[in-house]
This record gives sequence, C-alpha cells and structure tokens, in this order.
Amino acid sequence: MEAATARESGTDRLREGSIGLPQVLFQSITHMAPGAAIAFSILFSIQFAGPALPLSVLLALIGCMLVASSIGQLAKEIPSAGGLYSYVTRALGREAGFMVGWAYLLFQPLVAPLLFLIFAWATTDVVSSDDHGLGWHYAGQWWIWVLVAAAIVFFLTYRDVRLSTQAGVVLGIFEIGVFLALSLWMILSNVSDLTLQTFNPSHAPAGSFTGIFKGMVFAILAFIGFESATPLGEEARNPRWAVPRAVVFSALGIGLFYVFCSYAWVLGTGFDDFTKVATSAANPWKDLAITYWGAGWVLIFFAIVNSAIANANAGVNASTRVLYSMGRNGILPSAFGRTHPVHKTPHVAIVAQTVFGVLLALVMAWKWTPLVAFSIIAVAVTIVVICVYITVCVACVVYYRRERPELFNPWLHLVFPVVGAVVFLAPLYYQYRPLPGYPVRYANWIAIGWLLAGLLVTAWMTRNRREALDNAGRVFVEEAPHGISGPHPETGHAPAAG
Repeated sequence: MEAATARESGTDRLREGSIGLPQVLFQSITHMAPGAAIAFSILFSIQFAGPALPLSVLLALIGCMLVASSIGQLAKEIPSAGGLYSYVTRALGREAGFMVGWAYLLFQPLVAPLLFLIFAWATTDVVSSDDHGLGWHYAGQWWIWVLVAAAIVFFLTYRDVRLSTQAGVVLGIFEIGVFLALSLWMILSNVSDLTLQTFNPSHAPAGSFTGIFKGMVFAILAFIGFESATPLGEEARNPRWAVPRAVVFSALGIGLFYVFCSYAWVLGTGFDDFTKVATSAANPWKDLAITYWGAGWVLIFFAIVNSAIANANAGVNASTRVLYSMGRNGILPSAFGRTHPVHKTPHVAIVAQTVFGVLLALVMAWKWTPLVAFSIIAVAVTIVVICVYITVCVACVVYYRRERPELFNPWLHLVFPVVGAVVFLAPLYYQYRPLPGYPVRYANWIAIGWLLAGLLVTAWMTRNRREALDNAGRVFVEEAPHGISGPHPETGHAPAAG
C-alpha cells in the first residue's frame, strides 16, 4: 500500500523527460565501450579469426544491425524502464518477458565488474611498467584499481542521470576520436599493404567457418550495449522517437568503427604475423601506439580506461533501471523500486549493483587473473545475450502481426527479424562445438545453468506470482498509446487520441 501511494504521488518515479537524443545515444555508445571493446573484447577473437578478424566483426555488425532494427521498432511502441523485458512481455507474454528479465539479471549486472577488470588490467600494465609507466611492481595492485573504478562509477550514477549521461557523451567522444586517429594513422602509414584478404575466411587459424563464427562471439561481445538506451525510455524526451534512433545509430556507427579499427589493427601489426604478435601482448593497442605515436601512447591508455569507466557507468544505468522496473512491479523486493528523493535515481538498486560488481570482480580476479576473469564473464554474458537478441527478433514479428497489423512492414517486421535471429544461431552453435578449455568452459555451463534456472523460476512465478508477471509489460510514461505527446518529430502533426 505504501509503495503504491509513493508511485501515485510521484516520489518513486524516475526523472521523466530529463534527457535528449544525444544523451540517450551515448548511453548506448558508452555501454558498448568502443575503446575497451576494440582493445580487449575483440582481442579474444584473434585466436580464432586471425587476420580475418575484420570479417568476424563485419558479420557481427550485420547481425546486430538486424537486431537493432527489431529493438527500435518495439521501442517506438513501448517506452519503459523495463527495456527488452517489457517489449517481450507485451509481444510474447509474461512468461517470455520474465525470462528476458531473468537474463538481464545475469548479463546487465555483470557489465560493471567486467569493466572494472579491464580498468584494473590496463592500469596495472602501465603502472607496473619500467619503460612506459611508474615501475611499481606490486603484483596485487589490481584490486586497488577495481575499487577506484567502482568509486568513480558509483558517484556518477548515484547523483543524477543527467550527470552520468552527460559524462557519457564527453567520455564517448574522446575514446572514439583517439582510436579513430591511431587507426587512420596506421592505414596511411601502410598504404602499400592495403588488402582485402582480411575478409577471406580461409585465413582464420581455427578454420574457415569455425574460426570466423567463434571469432564472432567476442565481436558480438563488443556490440553488447547498443540496446541499453531502451531502459531510459521513461527519462528520455520523446522516447518513441529518440530511443529507436539511439539503438540503430549506435549499432551502425560503432559497428563501422569496429570494422575500420580491426582492419587498421591487422595492417598496422602486419598481416602475416598478426595472430602471433597480437595475442602475445598484454595490451596490443598500447604497443601499437608506442610504435606509431611514441609518447602519444598515453592517449590510447587514457582512452581505454576512460572507455571502461564510461561503459561501467552506462551498464549501471541500464541494469539499475531494469531492477527498478522489476522492483516496482513486485517481481523483486519493493526497495528496488524506490528512487532518491533529491537525485531521482534508483539509489537502492545502484548500491546493490555496486556492491555486487566489486565483490564479483575481486573474487574472480583473485582466483584467476583480471584478464582470465574477464574472459569467463564475457563468454557467459555473450551466450545469454545472443539468446535474448533472438527472442527480441521473434517478439518484433509477433507484436506487429498481432498488435499492430496496420503498421506491419514485411521488411522491418518479418525479413530483418528472421534473418537477424538466424545470423546469431551460428556463433551460438560454434561456442559449444567444440567447447573451449577450462576455466573459460565454466562460462558455457553458467549460461546454460542460468537459463535453465530461469525456466524453473518462471514456472514457479506463473503458479504463485501471477499478478507480478502481469505487471511486467506495463508502460509507465504518460503518453498517448501509439504516439508522442505534441507534434511528431518527423511529420509535425499531433498524434491522434489513443
């Protein structure tokens, strides 16, 4: 009763209409962590794809663009802090929606610890270096940098969504600019070596199809986050217009950035020695910057750690809005549905996310190393995310066929979603055939275990918490059912009454 009263009075509501398209767009861009992704996520693709790395990245771009189209089409109709969780509920029913929410409970809260580990690894590599660092050789210093990263992100996300999203814009522009500049420098320095063999799958060390599709797994990891604008559906101005554009533009823009940088990476390192050189370095992009820019390597270092902070910041924003929505609907404890009386942020969810992220990063890095811990979390996250993306593609088809047949477009609402789902089946298959070695193989079983547990929990919720599941797909922004309040940004006409 108290929680319901709070919602009625608006004390536990997010700061609606407080951010525009640039902030929403960079919520997705920074969640993708372009700098950290090209330096570390895509780094793990090299052992499989080798100098054909740009091909794996290009295929991941195509798949993610098709999924982005489906997400954007659903976001036009259903703006909610629940994001994909609410979309699937509206299209496929409460059980499917809860399964997506369950998947979010694994992969979105893992984004922050994933990036805390990258921040710690990159910083330790520089601080401990005698040639290009401080020469501090304390082997366990990584835990200090985990705490530093967590503290910065907590400050940004706890205070105000406008502060954290504005920070995302500035940080995102910086990291993209630095990596683009170095990539262009490497291409111009090796113009005579330009080749299209980087798109020939026969050069993949793990075999033409196996290598390219296994390489796609970590390339997809680099894309994860383009959908993270969707949980800002309640805080964005004109969310039915801004959120779809943010999702599609971020996937396309950063995807092209990845293809360009990965091509420059192969060219700058050398096609023949690429796999050996790139996989033997602790931070290959720092080494490239030293080779081509000398002291300018510092810019790449700052771009990577900046990317880690920006991505963790965006990840906490996205995950806590989903936790907030689930708490508000009674699926999680009601405390998660509270907002700060001054900052209007889901502060309980933010505190819980920060504590969880720090503990997980510290324990896993202590057991293995920050980089191995990163790879384990990354694989588990990617497998679950692929399943969610496939589900969203199906939801797009069903929603427009059943709920909005007058708007049904064969390309946008059938061909693109179906092809997108099919494209993601290949890397999912090759992640299990053959299985990776331990300890990374743990991630495969964690992903399966989490999804199976979700099926059991969903069955229990269906039997015992039907009302909470019914609430999952509600839209909490006060707008006309199928339009934007006021003139439409494209037509200039006010929408018809719903």
